[in-house]
Amino acid sequence: PLSNACGQLGQSYQDYHCSEEEKHMECPVDPNMSITAVTHAKWYGAPAPLYCGPKTDEQPHSGFWDYGYECNKSWAN
Repeated sequence: PLSNACGQLGQSYQDYHCSEEEKHMECPVDPNMSITAVTHAKWYGAPAPLYCGPKTDEQPHSGFWDYGYECNKSWAN
């Protein structure tokens, strides 16, 4: 799943903090924040821009990329 990148080896990126000399650049965690990437691959069959946001009823999991999906077949589901 996509979430693997957000907690590899048991890491919790939201618990990381800046060093004292960089503390002025640290932002508080926003549990409702969401973002969609502004760039992505342009090759045929490339995934859409990555979206990341909080778990909701409409988005209950982080998702995955099915590299075997054939989007050029109208019957593909």
